[in-house]
Amino acid sequence: MDITVNEQAQQFYLALEKWAPVMGHEIKIGEYRFCAIPIGNRLNISEVTTGAKLFNIPVNLMIHLRTETKEDTIKFLYEVGESIKRIIDKQTDFDGMLSEMKKTVFERLGEMPPIENIDTDWIFEDQSKVLN
Repeated sequence: MDITVNEQAQQFYLALEKWAPVMGHEIKIGEYRFCAIPIGNRLNISEVTTGAKLFNIPVNLMIHLRTETKEDTIKFLYEVGESIKRIIDKQTDFDGMLSEMKKTVFERLGEMPPIENIDTDWIFEDQSKVLN
């Protein structure tokens, strides 16, 4: 299974008491889609189509230093993708588990809102020296 990380930030939805919008990057492993969402001092890794959490990664000083640039962050997320792939490979019926999660979430929360690209280019633009 190929691993790809989308450099374009996107708005995803986590399955909480209602669909909760969050921003992050997609990690695709073969046909499976996951999102990496920074929340506080952790990186939430969730399955995209269900909004269900797979695991959290505590963000310590070492990870902060490894992800100082966008390019370094994408490399780090690729390594996260390798960890997700190992989890998928250990499951006897990942497709069945995913199908059951989709059914449960749909029954509880209804259809998930669409995933959208987020414009983050403004973060990297030169700032004006004018104060308003």
